[in-house]
Amino acid sequence: MCIYSNVSDHIHAAQRIARECTCLKVRQASRVLTKLYDAEIRSTGLQQSQASVLVAIAHFGDGGATMGQIASALKMDRTTLTRSLRPLEVAGLVLVARSPDDARTRVVLLSRAGERMLVTLLPLWERAQKKVRAALGGDLLAEVSRNLDHVADLAEKP
Repeated sequence: MCIYSNVSDHIHAAQRIARECTCLKVRQASRVLTKLYDAEIRSTGLQQSQASVLVAIAHFGDGGATMGQIASALKMDRTTLTRSLRPLEVAGLVLVARSPDDARTRVVLLSRAGERMLVTLLPLWERAQKKVRAALGGDLLAEVSRNLDHVADLAEKP
């Protein structure tokens, strides 16, 4: 039994969603960009998603950051962050330790190897960034970046 009043209703719905859905378009663009950046940094053994975690941790400085702080910076839930951190910890790029202020809280720090990895990543990231800039143009890339910052700020709003 068909739940649609017209056989083509579902096609119309799919076409409209594909044409107008911001989330779908952002996810498509994200997959394309992730593939491009992953290809550039592949020689490090990392994926762009892991590199992003290292960048976020480094942003907090030598004292590291709590899981909550990192998750918030990445607009990611803690469970996903925990799964992302594990391979970085196994690779010796991050250290997860108890907070000296509160033993119930875990703090994540970059290891010396993690710091070196960020230095290694920079020229590879620059190469990927250059490709994106060449494809979009500097002005559009800057506009897209500003607009994505606005979208990411939605996480802070009720």
